[in-house]
Amino acid sequence: MKPIQSRTSARLAASATLALAVAAGLTVTTASTASAAVGKSACTETVKLNTDVSAAVRFRPGPGTKYAATGQLNKGTRVYWSCNRGSTGSDKSWGYVQVKSGSHKGAWGWVARTYINTPMQTD
Repeated sequence: MKPIQSRTSARLAASATLALAVAAGLTVTTASTASAAVGKSACTETVKLNTDVSAAVRFRPGPGTKYAATGQLNKGTRVYWSCNRGSTGSDKSWGYVQVKSGSHKGAWGWVARTYINTPMQTD
């Protein structure tokens, strides 16, 4: 464990750096502890469906807005929807997808469930 003085100095240095960057008009990205990648282990339901996204949506390493977005998927981006965190029918759930088209092709990540198209089933 770091001594308190060392942690305080590190925080002050980070704060000063952030203040200087903001004053200079630079964009600063900070990593939160929630930014660690969370894969399929966070799933609560299996889906296994090729589909697309219904609108531009942020692509995240974990299921929730507490995870910093790593990019954006454009409307119509094809995805393989592997599984879900939360109920598939819930507006508050998240889908774990592999991107099949566009700039993030091949990447795995999470998108808000409401933006994943669900094909209608006909009998």
